[in-house]
Amino acid sequence: MKQSRKAYEDAKVHLHVLGEEHEVDCKVRVGRTAFHELLPLARSLSASILAITTAHARAEGKEISCQKGCTSCCRQLVPVSPIEARRLAEVVAAMPESRRAEVRERFVRAIERLEHAGLVDPRAPKGRAALVSREATPRAAWDDVSRRYYELRIDCPFLEGDLCSIYEERPIACREYNAVTDPALCEALDPGIEIAPRPVPMGDALTKVTAELTGKSQAGIPLALALEWARAHGKTLERERDGEAMFWALMRVMEEDGA
Repeated sequence: MKQSRKAYEDAKVHLHVLGEEHEVDCKVRVGRTAFHELLPLARSLSASILAITTAHARAEGKEISCQKGCTSCCRQLVPVSPIEARRLAEVVAAMPESRRAEVRERFVRAIERLEHAGLVDPRAPKGRAALVSREATPRAAWDDVSRRYYELRIDCPFLEGDLCSIYEERPIACREYNAVTDPALCEALDPGIEIAPRPVPMGDALTKVTAELTGKSQAGIPLALALEWARAHGKTLERERDGEAMFWALMRVMEEDGA
């Protein structure tokens, strides 16, 4: 009898992080694999890199100031990769009906506030992935929409009682945001906020790989637009490709971005 191949294989990855070489363990999906199944691998690699950078920050005498109930970042503009947007839609769809309806309503209200503030074009087709800025350069545009978004103080739709209600499924951008400065700076969205180094923002890496795999231009999606985007475009991430090839595509992007 022919033995079936394992769904995952163990792998060791060599990473160059903050001037040092590190070897981390991960699991690679093998065989035909849907694009969206890159997410567990990306989360695992992000966690390994975060452990290294957090230790580096502490060696410099810095401590992570984020703590339970500290929610300023839950009102900041959080970009998610297309793969994460699709996963968040799955998480919401699996909720009990009453809670699912409540969470979806929070997303609707958030979008309405963004439209009213001129941050989202209400005439744009559903599946929008960009906020509106009058600034010309990408950096200036990001700073502009980030500031205007935070001024609205829109709670993350998953924030409940000052706690993340989907903590194990939270976006990579949230996982990698580890402030080492006074929480008061986060409350004021002060330019002096310092976080533990992010040599490879994994959400950005996932977005770049998604663009390569789908052959379509992709951008980080504001979390408030994630469910709408997933309804319009989520099925494009169900296409399949060899899992090991996707692993190497992610590794190549990570190397280009600094790992």
